[in-house]
Amino acid sequence: MATISSTGHISEASRLTVRKVDSEASMRWLNAGVKDFKSAMGASMTYGMIYVVLGLVLAWMSWENPIFVTSLAAGFLIIGPIVAVGFYCMSRTLEKGGKPHFTQGLDGLRFNAVSLVSFALVLGVLMGIWALLSSVTVALFFNNITVTDNLQDTLLAHKQFVPFLMAWALGGGLVAAVAFSISAVSVPLITDRKVDFVTAMITSVKTVIANPGVMLSWALILATLMFLGFIFFFVGLAITLPIAGHASWHAYRDLIAEE
Repeated sequence: MATISSTGHISEASRLTVRKVDSEASMRWLNAGVKDFKSAMGASMTYGMIYVVLGLVLAWMSWENPIFVTSLAAGFLIIGPIVAVGFYCMSRTLEKGGKPHFTQGLDGLRFNAVSLVSFALVLGVLMGIWALLSSVTVALFFNNITVTDNLQDTLLAHKQFVPFLMAWALGGGLVAAVAFSISAVSVPLITDRKVDFVTAMITSVKTVIANPGVMLSWALILATLMFLGFIFFFVGLAITLPIAGHASWHAYRDLIAEE
């Protein structure tokens, strides 16, 4: 039964249906993302360079602390869906046969601003949890290291480094799994339809549950794209971030149907 909002309109949520997709879907989305990137290369790379510059500045400010740099890279995966808003809008324009442009990111932010900001706050909380977990893990394993040490050499040579790395990766993996589950299709959905952020998160979780194998492979593809962007000193993000963003739009379009 369709739900009715306080304004008397049929709720957008009542018309959302999660599709089950085939096992090749994740590669299909990736290929579509590459195609969109090529079609809107100028706008996409310009948008991506903003985050390249931001990443370089943050990395430069904290280069003496490798744990912070690594945590920053992991945290970027959490907030990735928000920073990709412009790419979703460009892909939607290409889908409709239009010509995408750089300012479409602002259009996407304005379309459903309350829901988008609310969801950004949720991801911000997860980012904070990850930062806290990361700091606590470092403190538990390396509580005898002083700030005067050469932190990078000290950590790598420390006998607790391997156990620390396993605990750090486990904590990060759990936070990343939660973040991915609630955001797999949430932000494209919010920028495409007037849904609230709770509905978007619930729909995203349902999507992951309905397609566990495909969504796992999709998460690995997105993580790989981001990793490739980071290992080239963040500069690679000018290419990998747009591809991931465009591809995520196609994932959303494939996974969510409107009745």
